[in-house]
Amino acid sequence: MSSKSYGFSVAHDRWRVIGPLELLVLVLLVVLVCWLVFPRDLSSILRNARMDAVTLSYARTWLQARPDDYELRLLMARDLIELGLFEQAEEQLDYVAGQSDQRELLNLQAWLRARLPFVALMAVPAEERADSPISVEAGFALRRVDPTDLDDDEVRRYADMALLLGNLDAAVRAYHLLAERQPSPSTWYRQAATDLLAHGRYRAAANEYLLAMESQTDPALRRADFLQALATLQAGGLLDQALAVGRRQGPAFADQPEVLYRLMNLARAAGDHRQAQFYATRLLRLDADPTPATGDGA
Repeated sequence: MSSKSYGFSVAHDRWRVIGPLELLVLVLLVVLVCWLVFPRDLSSILRNARMDAVTLSYARTWLQARPDDYELRLLMARDLIELGLFEQAEEQLDYVAGQSDQRELLNLQAWLRARLPFVALMAVPAEERADSPISVEAGFALRRVDPTDLDDDEVRRYADMALLLGNLDAAVRAYHLLAERQPSPSTWYRQAATDLLAHGRYRAAANEYLLAMESQTDPALRRADFLQALATLQAGGLLDQALAVGRRQGPAFADQPEVLYRLMNLARAAGDHRQAQFYATRLLRLDADPTPATGDGA
């Protein structure tokens, strides 16, 4: 027999002993053992990986060796919820709730538990959600969550969930939390104002516009938010409150004709002729002054 035919026979016999499938399994086992030897690497990889069937299998194997890796359990639960595997997600959440005493982890566990009925509710036709018992469960679960321990993306999602579940006050609190964390807080105060106005809460919406005004220094933006607050109160028929805001905040815009004109018209609409005359006089003085207005007069 030639050397070539002998080599072929040996290689052929080896493949018969270890087939391609068995070889693949062996390689995977070797990789898994190597990862277990370096647990930090495996833990880090699992935390950064998007869960699929293979990653879930590795994660379960890892948790058998490290059952106290609560952070990984919560990450698993998060992805299991998004995959619609609610029972498996709840198993992980129950384990964390029963074993961990860390406040941040328990709050994150409560947040993910609130996601369970909410995601299930979103699968219900929109016209049937209000009467669904899942809606009550989702609302109750959301109220148990403290958003202060959530990251910014989770707080945004929390606000969206609160709005869809009809908990407007919770959404506004979330917007305020984002405003405290963000470099441009006025954006979130305006978002709160928009949602409050959509629900007919004019006074609360006006207060949000005033918070937006106070959170910035740009004169044009401050004036725009102040005028929006006045317009919101007027739209709600709250003329007395609008005039009170004007008397309190108006001096900062004493050289702004647009603001004085709005306040004059508000006073007229409220029947306060003395106040209307006061603003009219200020307007006339501005018209008589040839010096152009600068700044916001603050």
